[in-house]
Amino acid sequence: MIQRYQFQDLKAIVTIFNYYVHNDACIFQMKPYTYFEIDNKFNQILKKYPILVARDAGKIIGFAYGSTWRDKPAYKKSVETTIYMHPRYKNRGMGKELYQALIDELEELNFHLLVACMTLPNEQSQRLHEKLGFKFVGKFNDAGMKFDNWHDVGFWQKNLPHK
Repeated sequence: MIQRYQFQDLKAIVTIFNYYVHNDACIFQMKPYTYFEIDNKFNQILKKYPILVARDAGKIIGFAYGSTWRDKPAYKKSVETTIYMHPRYKNRGMGKELYQALIDELEELNFHLLVACMTLPNEQSQRLHEKLGFKFVGKFNDAGMKFDNWHDVGFWQKNLPHK
């Protein structure tokens, strides 16, 4: 089930975020997030963008949101998209459903360009984005270091219809 984020979802979301902080270079955050940090971040995001959660048997299994890609006025119809799934729920189809729901909401809000940024390699995320119509547009080599290794960062984009 896909729903809008509510404050009571915060603990589960921080737990998912911090799993990736500790175990995966897909997020360049080095220190675990605090509830306060994510609450502040989400309060800012919610002023302009949706945050959605996926539930299975009442449990949060993933979340997705839009956020500012660039802060200059010319970019006001562009949005960076983000999705994280609980590791036990990857490759079960819920990520695609969650992300599509986010895309649909962003289209309803009249955004035009969706930008997805991901650490490479990340075949699962690449496949998800490409299934949903994102196109690879470029990468930065050795963009970030985590776990004592340099990692490339790739960019995908999807244009939504003009309204």
